[in-house]
Amino acid sequence: MNTLGVLVGINTASFQQATSLETYGISFAIPYKVALRMMNKIIADGRVIRGYIGIDGRDINPVMARLLDVQHVQGIVVMGMDPNGPAHKAGLRVNDVLIAIDGKPVSGVRNAFDIVADLRPGKEIQVKVIRNGEPLSLPLTVGEEPEQSRD
Repeated sequence: MNTLGVLVGINTASFQQATSLETYGISFAIPYKVALRMMNKIIADGRVIRGYIGIDGRDINPVMARLLDVQHVQGIVVMGMDPNGPAHKAGLRVNDVLIAIDGKPVSGVRNAFDIVADLRPGKEIQVKVIRNGEPLSLPLTVGEEPEQSRD
């Protein structure tokens, strides 16, 4: 809670070290907005269902921007993808610059992940990319995030 008594996060883990005089600690929390979004998904579906498009991307840095001829663009560069994933099926390619997902501008990898995670699997969306310096819009059907193996 902040100093006004407003919930801002939910503690998930903490590390504390005590000496004979003082206690030091670090705590980690899930932001309230994320916890609320997850709670609403659990209420609606009985579990958290996240959208998935199956790409691996990297934030655009100045060197990449010059190489890809996209100096004044925000987005992410597609570095790889799931060969069976929605992005591959929609026609995305490695080195495409992803600039918008479902009408929302992409400012970085974290932002892109958040946009996709909030989409419902099965939803038809448009993804906007720049390929070889030219803008392109591709239809894509959002998939469901595959379960991680727990070996």
